[in-house]
Amino acid sequence: MLIAYVDESYDRDYYFIGAAIATFEQWEAVTGRFAEIRRRTAREHGTADDIEFHGHELMGGNGPWRALRGRHREAAGVSTAVLGATAECGVRYIFRGVDVARLNARFRYPRTPHAVVFGHLLEQIDDYTAQEDPDEQAIVVADEITTQADHQRAFSGYQEFGTTGERRSLLRHISAPINFASSRLSDGLQAVDLAVYVHFRRQRVDNPHPAARRTLDRQWRQIAPAIAHDQNWVP
Repeated sequence: MLIAYVDESYDRDYYFIGAAIATFEQWEAVTGRFAEIRRRTAREHGTADDIEFHGHELMGGNGPWRALRGRHREAAGVSTAVLGATAECGVRYIFRGVDVARLNARFRYPRTPHAVVFGHLLEQIDDYTAQEDPDEQAIVVADEITTQADHQRAFSGYQEFGTTGERRSLLRHISAPINFASSRLSDGLQAVDLAVYVHFRRQRVDNPHPAARRTLDRQWRQIAPAIAHDQNWVP
């Protein structure tokens, strides 16, 4: 059984959703590695033993990560340790995105960017799972959102009538229903949150500061070898 944790990041012009996918045993290994990083970070920086690895808060020194505010090198070290541990445990990534302006310009009544990208992502999770083993199934776990009931209904429709993306699929390798969880309590959701945060910044943020560019390059080097699929749809 595979477990795919999914999360999103977006701005006005582009919408991205990523999945981090691995076996149950590999995710157990991730949990062990994350616990080690939390203990080391608490010892060195005074953070909580159960702190959440949230990309925006960690890199900005906000919320529970305020101990690292202004300490960009230390924050970068924690983030690369988390990303490195995730990849070393065998987790693979799938990224999908859409050009929002083109989506709205092409269709008179476009679906929401989230609906479009989530459908494309599910197609790729299904394909990845089938390639791993024709008899394999994947469980999809997403961060809790207010519209999760709508996504459950959409997923049921996909499995009955097929997806509406580039690769029509009945998603036979994804177990129903879609699951939703709190990222605070899920190492898998924290892993994909940080990966999608880096993916978004690499594509959408042009930071002129050399140190910031070096940090982003270091983070991306931990992710890139583990990417199974990465594509943006330009309608």
